Amino acid sequence: MSTITFETLADAYLSQRIVSDAHAANVRRIAVRCGNVSNESLNAYIQRRAKERKASTVKAERSILLTVWRWAFDQSLVETSPRGIAKIKPRRAPTQAWTPEQMRRLVDLCVAVDGERLRNGCRLGQLLRAWILLGYESGSRFGDLWRFTADNINGDAIQWTQSKTGDSITRLLSRACLEACRVMLDRSPDGRILGWACRKRQAMRLFSEHLDRCGLPGSSKWLRRSGATHIEIAEPGKAKLHLGHRTPGLAETNYLDWSQIRKHAPRTPALLD
Repeated sequence: MSTITFETLADAYLSQRIVSDAHAANVRRIAVRCGNVSNESLNAYIQRRAKERKASTVKAERSILLTVWRWAFDQSLVETSPRGIAKIKPRRAPTQAWTPEQMRRLVDLCVAVDGERLRNGCRLGQLLRAWILLGYESGSRFGDLWRFTADNINGDAIQWTQSKTGDSITRLLSRACLEACRVMLDRSPDGRILGWACRKRQAMRLFSEHLDRCGLPGSSKWLRRSGATHIEIAEPGKAKLHLGHRTPGLAETNYLDWSQIRKHAPRTPALLD
């Protein structure tokens, strides 16, 4: 069995790549968990993780480990390439997103916690309102959303470079969203719009509690898919641009709630009664 570890290869791989800190940390976490580089070790890891996580998560981790291993083989850092690695076939459930009416409920009920404050003095209602509006209208991923500062706002738009793809994005914001951002910036100690209020773990807990308050399913990830779904209804084919995707078909398979879109899709005239 090989004594070379995935951790060692991951460090070498990342040293030659320009990636976000979050992605690099994720690659290292997965590599450390897998252990030694061998077909047996990787297959055992896949089987173990399949009992603990969703198939889509295991498939993504498998892809990362195979990428690192194949790169190492091409660089002559290991003598063998991966062979006979178990495949994962996720069963994808239909994508769900909030309706416009549910989105308005999320915003409206922020007033219920306006009187609550976090330890740093941030008003919970103001944080949730700005988070919901900015996440929905910008379509940004959580990492980018939490890093937004006053410098990202340009007039009635927000501009940033996606940490995942490196692509530049510009999104128009409503007056309500801009005002919610201004309120948060007035209290911000470092110029960040949302990130100063709390860290990710606490933010996820606060959002989950707000969903319970509203009686709605989902997570903060639904902000991105809900915005994409509603744009697709208004302008068919434009969801990909809103999400900042490069991969064709990704929005349609992973982000759009077709149960909402089908109600607005054009139909051929009925030929038979």
